[in-house]
Amino acid sequence: MKVQFAVDCISLARGIELANQIRDYIEIIELGEEFIAKYGHMAIREFKQEFPEKKILADIKIMDSGYKVGLPCLEAGADIITVCSRAKEKTIAEAIRACRETGKECFVDLVAEPDYAAVVDKINRLKPDYVCAHLSGDDSRDGQAETTRRLDAMMEEIKKCKFDAKLVLSGAIKVENIPSVLKCNPHHVIIGRAIKEAEDPVAVAKTFYEA
Repeated sequence: MKVQFAVDCISLARGIELANQIRDYIEIIELGEEFIAKYGHMAIREFKQEFPEKKILADIKIMDSGYKVGLPCLEAGADIITVCSRAKEKTIAEAIRACRETGKECFVDLVAEPDYAAVVDKINRLKPDYVCAHLSGDDSRDGQAETTRRLDAMMEEIKKCKFDAKLVLSGAIKVENIPSVLKCNPHHVIIGRAIKEAEDPVAVAKTFYEA
């Protein structure tokens, strides 16, 4: 399974250290919105310099000014930027335009989207590179049982949708969720907390990579 490692809620030095430890088992390094809010475009440049062979994703979750917000991240070294599916169609299109002009990729995040099926036609018409079913951080802090229930419901819903873009799954996914993840046949999965909080981050990353 392809793995995207989400760097967030930790220091820049710790993020680089962890990414180096699991380097062999990840394809994409995500710099989360909180991380970029703290360290800015400097973090994008640092990670791209440290990991030139990896795709760097700037998780900026654009909701307005798609081109103007997205372009500086791409120019700083991001290979992928994120835009929210709930943004105006023009905003998504402008984020995608910034990516096309720079030879980079655009990722539409379905976080907070109440009905995935309702936006399939819009997203397919806009032609992003990725579409992500995403259980939000706030929805994954009500205990593991409730988080698992919400994740399972999210994955059941996304399986019914026919998006043309590469499917990504995200949201407090743990090793025990791998069987459900595999049933969705995603292009890749985003793992953050499960790696960052693990006693053995390398073993966790390897388990996802080899699944």
